[in-house]
Amino acid sequence: MMELSMKTGGAVEALGKERIKSNLTQRNVKTARRFSGMYGAADLKNKCNIPVVKPNDKFRVVWDIMGISLIVMDAFLLPASIAWDLDVTPFPRKISFGSRVLQVFAAVAMFFWPVDIVINFNTGIYVGAVLETRRAVIARRYICSWFPFDMTVVTLDFVLALSTSSEEMGGALQSFRSARFLRVFRSLRIIRLLKAGKINVVLENLLISMGRQWLILAFTVGRMLMTIMIVLHILACSWFGLGEAVSTWGQKSWIEWAEISDLDGQTQYIHAMQWILLPPAPAPLSADSAIERLATIMTVVVTVLVIGTSLSVLTGTLQEIRQVNNERSRKRRELRIFLQTKAAPTELVMKVMSYADYKMARHSPIAFDETLISPKLEAELATFQHGGYLQEHPIFWLVDTLFPLVFNDLCSTLDKQLFCEGEAVFRLGTLAEMMYISSHGDFRICTDAQATKKFSGAHHYFAEVALYVEAAMHDCTLLAESFTEVFVLTSSKLAAVLANSPVCAAMYIEYANEYISHHVVMSPDSEPEEVVEAHLRNAENACESNSFYLDMYVDERKQLSSLHLSSLRNVESPSQSLRKSESASSFGSGDVVMTRTKSFNHRARTTKTPRHHDDQNTKHITPKEFIDSVFESDEPTATVVTKLRDAFVELDPDDGLHARFSDAKEQERAESAILSLIALVRGNYEAYTAPQKPAARLTPDQWQQLQSVVAWSAPDREKLTAAIFLLAVRGIGKCRSVTHQLPSAHQRPDQAVLFVLDHYPDAVPSIYSFGEDVRHLVDDTLELQHDFIFAQMLQGENVPANLLQLKNFINERSGEETLKFYVLFLLGFLSGLAGGQGSRFMTHNNAKATILGLSILKQVLIKDPAALYWTYIHNRGVELGRKASSTEDLAVLRLACLCRAQSDQDLDELQSAWDQLSKGERKELVKHFLADGIGFRAVVLEFLPLCLERAKKNPFVTVPTLLEVLVELLRAVRSSATGTGQTVPVDLADLAAFIFMVQNGFVFQTCLSRSKLQIKEGRCFLEMTQENWRRVSEPHTDVVMLASSVRELVQTRKREDDEKESLQISTPLNEVAVMSCRF
Repeated sequence: MMELSMKTGGAVEALGKERIKSNLTQRNVKTARRFSGMYGAADLKNKCNIPVVKPNDKFRVVWDIMGISLIVMDAFLLPASIAWDLDVTPFPRKISFGSRVLQVFAAVAMFFWPVDIVINFNTGIYVGAVLETRRAVIARRYICSWFPFDMTVVTLDFVLALSTSSEEMGGALQSFRSARFLRVFRSLRIIRLLKAGKINVVLENLLISMGRQWLILAFTVGRMLMTIMIVLHILACSWFGLGEAVSTWGQKSWIEWAEISDLDGQTQYIHAMQWILLPPAPAPLSADSAIERLATIMTVVVTVLVIGTSLSVLTGTLQEIRQVNNERSRKRRELRIFLQTKAAPTELVMKVMSYADYKMARHSPIAFDETLISPKLEAELATFQHGGYLQEHPIFWLVDTLFPLVFNDLCSTLDKQLFCEGEAVFRLGTLAEMMYISSHGDFRICTDAQATKKFSGAHHYFAEVALYVEAAMHDCTLLAESFTEVFVLTSSKLAAVLANSPVCAAMYIEYANEYISHHVVMSPDSEPEEVVEAHLRNAENACESNSFYLDMYVDERKQLSSLHLSSLRNVESPSQSLRKSESASSFGSGDVVMTRTKSFNHRARTTKTPRHHDDQNTKHITPKEFIDSVFESDEPTATVVTKLRDAFVELDPDDGLHARFSDAKEQERAESAILSLIALVRGNYEAYTAPQKPAARLTPDQWQQLQSVVAWSAPDREKLTAAIFLLAVRGIGKCRSVTHQLPSAHQRPDQAVLFVLDHYPDAVPSIYSFGEDVRHLVDDTLELQHDFIFAQMLQGENVPANLLQLKNFINERSGEETLKFYVLFLLGFLSGLAGGQGSRFMTHNNAKATILGLSILKQVLIKDPAALYWTYIHNRGVELGRKASSTEDLAVLRLACLCRAQSDQDLDELQSAWDQLSKGERKELVKHFLADGIGFRAVVLEFLPLCLERAKKNPFVTVPTLLEVLVELLRAVRSSATGTGQTVPVDLADLAAFIFMVQNGFVFQTCLSRSKLQIKEGRCFLEMTQENWRRVSEPHTDVVMLASSVRELVQTRKREDDEKESLQISTPLNEVAVMSCRF
């Protein structure tokens, strides 16, 4: 999947993501028009809103059945009307009960067949394997095929009706009313029987699609009997008509010999049918009636051929069915013999045979010529069979909507597995290797909570995370309560399908990354319903955060332009119409979005519907009243949480910002940060440390240091209101569904929140609870984090230049007042990183670096930023048991901060890795780690802490090897990034992902030779190319081992040369760094 991500990323970048998305809607409209089997007739409309019917639509099938019924009736009535001179016309000459019946039939036929021509012009056709619904193509095909025939027959119907109309119609048609012309017209109508073949094919395909053998057999027998009856009927009518003709020629016909000329028509028909079925031998015919004798001979020949052919068809059909049943019987017999040879007990034999019958009924592969079905048609067949199993899952529903052809291929990759009663599909704690989809049968989900959930026939999805990660464990057990079916999807087959569509793969990988980032391994004590619901909710949230989804659909509850949370509290907000109109005209007017009017198909949305104002008289507290209660009372945490959600509507659990845009974890972090800040302001140590384990709890001394920071920040009620508001809303800046609605220049988290505050204040109505003199502190706090991130300073990721930027920014604004508010915000934000009703994050170990960093930050306006930065690094070393005595020690201590070292043992392991480097490499790293970005140019390696963390866990990489690679990278950056300022940020996110995946040490050591260093807008990006990703799992072959040995020899010679040169590591740059420290 990682290699696929690189391939698709490059393809999407080359094509242009915006251009792809802008054309996606048009392409899917075209696909909806041309793709068969995926859209209903209501979606196939022309400009006049007249539907184009699909050939297999229910209406079309019913219409064809009516057509075949009329044709069969025509086949019986037309020969009889010719032989006995019956009036099958809407204008009969004689009025009787029989003539009324024939009149109704003629009227229905005269109405049906002209309408049938119109419907044929509005019925889709298959061109190859594609359903064509364009009217021009349909009309061209129909005119060149059945239209002339249909028009001829319909014309005959109308001419016949006019020729038998009343005499008042004039003499123009009198010549056409003779018996000769009437018989000619009536006999021509018999050609309509040719159309029965076309309709017969449609009905036969319909029965085959139902998959019932008895229906196919019944249809075959019925068609055979109907053919025999029609042929016999036509022959009987022809035989009687021939007798009438012979009598008119003055000869004695068989009618006179049988003495039936004066009998009624029914009796005459029976005699004629008897002559056809049981011809007398020799026939009692006139000696000079050669034509009757010839007709007798032809009748015998025709009946033998028709009946013989029909019986042959019936025998062949029965033989095919018998072969299938014989194959099943053979398998059952072989299995029974096998069980007998094993002396299996009777009970076990019954179980095995029952399972075998179930498996043969549900899964009986039949051999056929695979060349008769193209890959595309085979995919469509798989979609018809298995599409319903995938369409109920959010991401597969999205794939089906945007990329139906890819969805067809996904359906083809599903493998069916069958399980018997009591068998485990998978068990809790075992390795998950594929995604499971329950299909048919009764299942039971179990966890360690001694709770079970039974379900039957429902489609549930298990172990989806196994498609995206190498190692995942099942968090529940799935048991079969009966004979069951389960479909599985493997990551390799998924990647193979996605590789054929780079755009779809880009969408899916974006979804997978979001899914993994929010995936939570459920506790074994969780209820079964919680396990299933949690994973499905994660899939929904990841799908709704997908940029492709957001391009196609916008949830009405998530549209910032129409979001007015103030209405939930019946509070009138100041008018922002002018500002909104300006923002709407400046951006977003060109965005094309569709409001999603329906939710995912599989279930109702988990998000609650917006609350209506049915509680107009309910009294809600204001943010000001809430802050007053914070200062004036000491209420329990549960009460504080209830009041907090009531006062700040953004935290409303049903309709707040987090309920609409993010997940429950983000709201928990926001509430934890606010509760921790309130506990700090109140001085409530127990409430602050409530979520912490006793062994790791914050010490009283550390608590006092935090209290001194709070006292220094001097929060008044209005500033505390602003800080709580910022903590409440800052999390939405990370939500994709929010940033997607903003201009591209404002999509980073803090910039996104600032943009929302400026342009959509009705979405954050609590902003009106404090004045403009405090509002600018909120804006300043969000703006300053563009250049300075406190968490990066804590782990030594940024440089002194960033601290100088912070100092200059604060001096340009409100000076110390802005700094104090920023520190107050940081106290809450850092405390709530791990959630909990209190601070789960601020434990004894985490508080060490936090308190030290805050104490440094308090002096940023009065001390030299470089001195403060290196003093922080030095003091971190003192906490780890080492005091820097040289510039190299200082560089190692900064590296320890980057490695997130927590103990002296961690520092010793890092020192050991450092000592494995050559002097030249250490000199290069000392130069890098001591560069401040003020007097000396500094390279800021973003995501370096993550790289180091993964290098420690990956035995194929290790920290010394990573440091050697970094030396090469730093030299490349300095030679490439010229003129980009005193600080050069380098994004190592791709390298961090590569370190996590690579399983070959030599491949990692040489990865930079296959990488690209791109520079965009003053930032450098290290891109791992496809050549690197292809080799992440490369085995250690002899060639690789030889190349690795050569590289080690070169490195050893290099170290020896360094030793001889006796390099002096201290340089002017290093001395400046040492002098800057205030030890």
